Amino acid sequence: MILAQNLLQLLNGNKLWIVLCTFFLSCTAVKPVVSHKPTQIIKAGTTPVSGKKDTVDVPVRDTAKKPDGVAKDVIKVDTIVWSDISKDKPPVREPQKTDVTGYTSDFKPVYNIKMLLPLNSDDIGDPGTSRFTFFYSGVLLALEELGIDRIKLNVDIIDTDENNFDLDKQLNSIVTPETDLVIGPFDKDKIKVLSEACKKNNTVLVSPWYTSSKLTVQNPYYVQMNPNLKEHFNKIVQFSVNRYQPKEITIVTRGNKDKAWVDYFENTAKKLSGSKKDFFNVYYVNTDSLKNGPTAFFNLFKTPNLKAVIIPNYSYSDENYIYSCLRRLAAEISTHSVSVIGMPILFESDKIEFDYFRALQMKVVMADFVDEDYGKIREFRRRFLDTYGEIPTVEAVKGYDLMIYLGKNLWKYGKHFQYLADYNPVFYLQSIYDLQRSFSDDTDENQIGGYFDYFENKHLDIIEYRGNKWMKL
Repeated sequence: MILAQNLLQLLNGNKLWIVLCTFFLSCTAVKPVVSHKPTQIIKAGTTPVSGKKDTVDVPVRDTAKKPDGVAKDVIKVDTIVWSDISKDKPPVREPQKTDVTGYTSDFKPVYNIKMLLPLNSDDIGDPGTSRFTFFYSGVLLALEELGIDRIKLNVDIIDTDENNFDLDKQLNSIVTPETDLVIGPFDKDKIKVLSEACKKNNTVLVSPWYTSSKLTVQNPYYVQMNPNLKEHFNKIVQFSVNRYQPKEITIVTRGNKDKAWVDYFENTAKKLSGSKKDFFNVYYVNTDSLKNGPTAFFNLFKTPNLKAVIIPNYSYSDENYIYSCLRRLAAEISTHSVSVIGMPILFESDKIEFDYFRALQMKVVMADFVDEDYGKIREFRRRFLDTYGEIPTVEAVKGYDLMIYLGKNLWKYGKHFQYLADYNPVFYLQSIYDLQRSFSDDTDENQIGGYFDYFENKHLDIIEYRGNKWMKL
């Protein structure tokens, strides 16, 4: 585990792999910090001892008030203990707020966060290629910014890829009375175990990656930041009903295998449109024809008034099928002007080429979209490049946005911020957070009364490939 804190200054001009090496190797240089007092590094599970010690110089970026000299009497270690430098200027707090249920949150002078990431510290290899390394690096930049705002967080990083990590054995040390927030992990089974433990201990668990509508029930301490599959489908249907007329869109399916999805699209469209008639056409594509025949979609393009095609598949297990559909559609589209609407895999798959984006006027539902022309994104890219010597990925921006959002809400509303967070969507670099109460697929919303199953970020965008770039619609 690593104890990071929110006044951390990062290594300027170094490659991203230093981030992990600094924390996971037992004999490494100390990271620069913004501090008016010496920073002490203490080996995990031990206390400082007298005798010979290694001396490490700690450079300081704070130009307003530099310390005299450098940090002395430092032992090379795993855990960092930081000095409190903000007593002279306490932060301004919002007054306590109460939500519609009468629940009042709790304020604390410092919030303790446990973050579980699969950083693979036992086998570092090339961490510069890891999405979680970029995520973690974005978190560190956010912690530095929160520190400037005097938001005080103790963040404990737990590598779930360490060979000796066993969640069942370490559960009681992760979810403690002092733990105010848990972030992660990536693994579905670990999330299930943690969600129940956090529920029993009234501790908020935030899931940045995993999405499900069946994970937990009546658990107000589970916060899912990625909208689930049905929310993605709902967004596509809402966009379709608002943009097109009935029967102008066709859903491409593989027959009975996708029937449940088609039924959901139709039923949702009827609710939104108020009509009892089917809104979509349905086209069955023979998977063999995608491989062997040049006319897999010959009859599709005979459909009157066809303006768009929906490919509802979302899983990477269907990646080859999705790619084959796009390849044949692009080949057969001829003079037709038809858009393809689909799930994030259309944007994220390495198989799908830019020529398909343009030829098929592609539109994709996305939870996190980075507009590289957005001014704040350009500033973040420069800052990330200056700090790490690498260009930030989507995961780096995701880590930054999430930590800023959680840190500010903890500080503003207290440890049960999920009840009290702003109901209006909040926009950050790439993410718009619209936290709402959600129900499990197994829950009858009409019978549950005042209860709900979990909190979920409901915001989704539709992006379109226009000209030579992706844009939000």
